[in-house]
Amino acid sequence: MSSSLKQFPILETNRLVLREMTEQDASDLYAYYSDREVSKHLDWFGPESEEHAKKLIAYWREQYQEDTFMRFGIVRKGENKIIGTIPINPVRGPFRWKLPVVLGYDLSRDYWNQGIMTEALEAVIAYIFETLGNHRITAEVIPDNAASLKVLEKLGFEKEGLLRQHLYHDGNRTWHDVITLALLK
Repeated sequence: MSSSLKQFPILETNRLVLREMTEQDASDLYAYYSDREVSKHLDWFGPESEEHAKKLIAYWREQYQEDTFMRFGIVRKGENKIIGTIPINPVRGPFRWKLPVVLGYDLSRDYWNQGIMTEALEAVIAYIFETLGNHRITAEVIPDNAASLKVLEKLGFEKEGLLRQHLYHDGNRTWHDVITLALLK
């Protein structure tokens, strides 16, 4: 890695700060992922320990420097506790290629049904379109995750189809169908 590191963006909303995670956030990340309700609609159960969370955060930071992945940590203003994350993956190649990106998200159950994820995603979507210059954002949702589908539809995402047995959940070793949705600039 070069000596000049790219500065990770900080996004602010009325209630939230979206920022890069550091090693100090590992315990928060591990704590909310320990709730199986948080990870049941994802493709993994999250970090296995605080030490694993530290390694993941370091890896995500490296990927950001390589221009191949971003994962915003979600923090409520006035607190310094990670309550969720929003990962962004370019579909192919680095961000600078301006190709479609895939958006994901997770949130501690303590903060569900408060409009927090909608607020956070609005800021990240604006960042993807305005700063990164991408034209298309996709999301993949397990069909029985009604809350997630509702959030995305509220933000203007449109359903494009069903991908059969497209998502493999590494934790429980099962394949899941996903509904694919997209938002265009």
